[in-house]
Amino acid sequence: MRIKPWMTIVASMFMLVAVEKESSAQQPLPPGSFPPGMAQMPVQGGQGAYVHQQPYATNNPQYIYPQGTPQGYDPYPAISPFQAPNVAMDHRYNKGGLWFRDILYRERNYFGSIELMSVSYKDAGTERIGAPTAPRANFDGLGPLGQPMNLNDRETADTGFLIADQAIIPFPALDSSANIFNSNTDGDLYPFRNTSELTNLGKSLGTQIRWGFENEDGTGLSLNGFWTFEDEGTFSQGFDSINGVPVNQEITQRLDGQNLIIRGVVGYFTGEPILEFPEFGAGRTAKYDILFEMEQSTQTAGANFSIYTQPVYKTSGVKIRPLYGARYFNLNEGFRFRGVDSGFTYDVDEETYRPDTALTPVHDQYEATLKSDVQSHLAGPEFGFRFDLGDKKDGFNMWGETIFGINANNETIRVDGDNIGDPLYEARFENEDNPRMLDPINQSEFFDKKSNTHVSPSFQQSVFAEIQAFRSLPLIREVPFLEATNFRAGYTFFWVGEVSRPAESINWQGFPLFPEAKIDRSSWHMHQLNFGVDWNF
Repeated sequence: MRIKPWMTIVASMFMLVAVEKESSAQQPLPPGSFPPGMAQMPVQGGQGAYVHQQPYATNNPQYIYPQGTPQGYDPYPAISPFQAPNVAMDHRYNKGGLWFRDILYRERNYFGSIELMSVSYKDAGTERIGAPTAPRANFDGLGPLGQPMNLNDRETADTGFLIADQAIIPFPALDSSANIFNSNTDGDLYPFRNTSELTNLGKSLGTQIRWGFENEDGTGLSLNGFWTFEDEGTFSQGFDSINGVPVNQEITQRLDGQNLIIRGVVGYFTGEPILEFPEFGAGRTAKYDILFEMEQSTQTAGANFSIYTQPVYKTSGVKIRPLYGARYFNLNEGFRFRGVDSGFTYDVDEETYRPDTALTPVHDQYEATLKSDVQSHLAGPEFGFRFDLGDKKDGFNMWGETIFGINANNETIRVDGDNIGDPLYEARFENEDNPRMLDPINQSEFFDKKSNTHVSPSFQQSVFAEIQAFRSLPLIREVPFLEATNFRAGYTFFWVGEVSRPAESINWQGFPLFPEAKIDRSSWHMHQLNFGVDWNF
């Protein structure tokens, strides 16, 4: 088919008419004039026509347009996201013959957490309540004059204080016969106590607060502080009141002594040999037949900071960073002993453990008390590394820290109490009507204090897991307060060497000597479970 030329011309004219649209333009303004409504702007150096603004650093701040421009603002290219200060690191490297470029944009992420702690402490051990050794004379070839003998080295040492012919002799004996030595070696009749009998010791609760930040290159800072409630372990045998009425010698006699059992005995070094048998050394054993109590307490607090350096190893799922910092740790422990003795002497029934003869009063009923407190303040540098598995952005990650520390440990040991000794020996065998320790004219109260500073190493190992639990829960995820939070659970083991424990820091001396504080260090540790919420911002 052929199209005539005139039809082509007509069709083109109709198409031009169909797409026609009006447009307008403005006449150019004369030089030096401004559009209506726009005031002439002053420029640096005085009045004049509008010109391009120079970079901020060369302008007078009062001439900046627009008003309120930040001090660090500069024209392009200084504001480019590909130049400092927006880029923290620009790294070019060759890998497999290909060149790569890594750009880390400057970004600092802050975090904070509040955690609940469940803490388990090292127990009180097996420290004997009383003197573990007694100075002896040369007897049965056991050693030179005055050399202490460690009772723990003998098979029968667990049941008594003085040793003769391989037998344990509780002394002074309680029977009223002419033979002052009771050869019964049954430790149940004359029990020596130790700290392993403390119950409910070693568990406490506390709280921990954590804050810090991480930079885009893996460096960062972490600040931690924690505090725990006081934990107490107790042991108690006997009672010093009946239905709220304090027990005294009159009540005991009316009960025919059936409220009396040897609740425990304590050995003391007195510095005075036994009158009839000086070869046995200068030791005494005091009985407590109404009440025998002991208690140990522990409380801790501390803070530390860690500075993270750039990773020494990094893959898509693993990151290891060295760290260094400092720590302060406070360990406050106390030991308490309380014993009440009736002041009677009697024979003991080996089946009921109660008096089976008439009670013979030899001195007043009395109460013995002793307290030992150890306050340890540790501070020093530490170093280690942190490892991360996974990424927070994926919703789950694990991380942990291994930290070693060298601390200056400032220790203060205080020992005080009253009536620590054995008045029964003086009353029975030296015909003392009023034993010296119980005589009001004599001072029986005591106090001793020792302070020292030494080096204590420390070690901490922790493992944590974080999960974005709240972001997946209906309704809860809508709460703005929980919008950027993670749930965290973890375990921490903390160990300290060369610290003094309260029950181990007592030199058990009896009247006319007094107990003293002594230095006898060991290690201490705690296990810690943490449950908390992390805020990221």
